[in-house]
Amino acid sequence: MKTISTIVDDVSVSPEIEETFIKIKKALNAPFTPNFFRVWGISPESLKGIWPVMNHILTSGRVGRQLKEMIFVAISSLKGCHYCEAAHHAFCLSIGVTPEQIDSLINNYTADTADPKDKAAIDFAVRLAKDSHSSSEQDFLALRELGFDDEEIMEIIAMSGMGVFYNHLANATKINIDEGFVKKISKK
Repeated sequence: MKTISTIVDDVSVSPEIEETFIKIKKALNAPFTPNFFRVWGISPESLKGIWPVMNHILTSGRVGRQLKEMIFVAISSLKGCHYCEAAHHAFCLSIGVTPEQIDSLINNYTADTADPKDKAAIDFAVRLAKDSHSSSEQDFLALRELGFDDEEIMEIIAMSGMGVFYNHLANATKINIDEGFVKKISKK
C-alpha cells in the first residue's frame, strides 16, 4: 500500500513553491529541501501556513536554535515521529549538539547539558507535549529562577506545541526520511 509521501513523491511544483523551497533551505541552513516540505508542496495553501510557522518559531526569537532543535528531537521521539526525529537529529549534529545528548533526547526525552536551564526547558516542553494541561505557575517560577524571562518561556511553550503539530503532519503523511539526513546521522 502506498503512503501519501510516496504518492506525491517527485510531483512537479510551481515556480512560487520552488521559490519557497529555496527560502526553506536557506532558513534551515540545509543542503536540500527536506521531503517534509516537498510533500506539503503539493498543497500550496497548506504550505503557505506550515512553513512560516516553523520558520518563525524554530529559527527566530530569543531562545536559541540549538535548544529548540533539542526540544524537537525529544518531542519527536516521544511522539514516535521517525521523520522529525531524524531530521532534527541531523540539524542538532550540524549545530553542535553531541551524539550523547541526542541519544539521551531520543531514549529518555531529556538530555544533560552544560546549562541546567536548557535541561529544564527541554523537560518542560516534553511534559507539555505529553499533557498541555500540565503547565502551572510553579513552572514559570522555576524557569524564571533559572534565568528565562516570560517571553522565552512562551517561546518554549510555542516550540512544544509546534513539535506536536509537525509530528502529526509528518506521521499522517508518512514522510520518507531524506537520504541526506540518514547520511548525516550515520556519520556520528
